[in-house]
Amino acid sequence: MQNIIQCFKKMKLSECFTFLVGGDVDKLCFSETKDDMHPYPIYANALTNKGLYGYSSKYKIKDECITITGRGDIGNVFYRKGFFTPIVRLIVAIPRENINAKFMSYACSKIRFFNETTGVPQLTVPQVQGHKVLVPPLAEQEKIAEILGTWDSAIEKLTALIAAKRLQKKGMMQKLLTAQIRLPGFTGEWQKVKLGEITVQVTKSVGTLKIPTASISSKTGFVLQEEKFGRDISGEQYSKYTLIEKGDFSYNKGNSKTYPQGCAYRLKQFNQIAVPNVFISFKTINDLVCPSFLEQFFMGNFHGKLLRRVITSSVRDNGLLNLSVEDFFGIEFELPPLSEQKTIADILSKADEEIDLLTRKLDLLKSQKKGLMQQLLTGKIRVKVA
Repeated sequence: MQNIIQCFKKMKLSECFTFLVGGDVDKLCFSETKDDMHPYPIYANALTNKGLYGYSSKYKIKDECITITGRGDIGNVFYRKGFFTPIVRLIVAIPRENINAKFMSYACSKIRFFNETTGVPQLTVPQVQGHKVLVPPLAEQEKIAEILGTWDSAIEKLTALIAAKRLQKKGMMQKLLTAQIRLPGFTGEWQKVKLGEITVQVTKSVGTLKIPTASISSKTGFVLQEEKFGRDISGEQYSKYTLIEKGDFSYNKGNSKTYPQGCAYRLKQFNQIAVPNVFISFKTINDLVCPSFLEQFFMGNFHGKLLRRVITSSVRDNGLLNLSVEDFFGIEFELPPLSEQKTIADILSKADEEIDLLTRKLDLLKSQKKGLMQQLLTGKIRVKVA
C-alpha cells in the first residue's frame, strides 16, 4: 500500500482539469449529417451514439478531453479526441499538464456522480470538481490507457459484429418467413391459417401448486419476478396465475418499443412457471406447425402488423393493449408445409445460436475489462513503463 501511495496521488478533478459547459446549438452552422461543410461533431447529453447530435461547420473544443453528461442521465463519461462542439450543458473537462485524457476517462467512469436536486437531474461543474481520483505518473497513465483501450477496441469490434449478425438474421427472417425466397427442394403451397387453428389456449390455473412466478420482458423473454422486481409480486392473485410448461407460448399484451403490439415468447429455460392470467398462453398442435417456426414468427414481430388491425385502442389504464383473446387467435397468416417449416426454423435457430455465442463472448470481455480496471486504476497491479 505504501508503494501505491508513493506512486499514485489522490487528486481532485479541479486539479486535473479545466472545465467548461456546452451552450445552445448554432443553427447557422448546424447540419444533421456530416459533409465537407460540416465536418465537426456536435455532442449533447444523450447516451445513444455517444451523444452525437449532429455536425457543425465550426468547433469549440480542439483539445483531447473527456465529457460528462450534465442533464438527464447524469455522470456518464466519454473520451473525446477533440475538434467538436458541446451543447446543452454537456460538461467538458480538458486535462491539465501531466494528465492523460484517455486514462482519466476510465478513472472518472468509476465515480458515482450524485445530484440532490428534484425535477430534471442536473450535474454542475462545482459538483464535479470536488470528486477525487487516484492518478499515477503520466507514463503509467498512458500505459494503462493503452491496455484498457485494447479491450475497448475488442469490445467495439465484437459489438459491431453482433449488430451485423442481427441485421443479417432479420433479413433472412423477412425472406424465409414470407416466402420471398424458397429453399431448394421445397415447392409445396403455403396455406393461410389462423393462429387459433394451429394452437390451443392454455388456461390451467396454478391453484395451490408452488411454482416460480415469471413475467415477460420484451427484450429477453421470460424472467422470474424475483429477478426482475426483487420479489414475487403475485400476491393474492397467485392462485389465478396460469401454469405453463416448457415449449408453451405466452403473449404479453404490454406494448414496448421493441414490440409495439405486444410480444410472445416460447418457454425454454424452465420446466414449469406461473405467469399472470392477463397473458394469453397457448401451445402448438405439433402435427400442424413446428413450434420453432412459430417462435421465429413472433420473434420477427410478424404478428405486430396483423394485430394492429384488431387492437381497438392504444393502451388501457393498466398499461395493456385493448385486445381480446378471440382477436388474438384470429390473426391469419401463411404457413409452408411442415417439413419446410422445420428447415426454416433450423436455419434461423442456428443464426440465433451464433448471436448468443458472440453475446456471451462480449459479456466475458466486458467482465474482464471491469476486473482489469479495478486492478489497474487502484494500483493493485502495476504496469511496466519505459
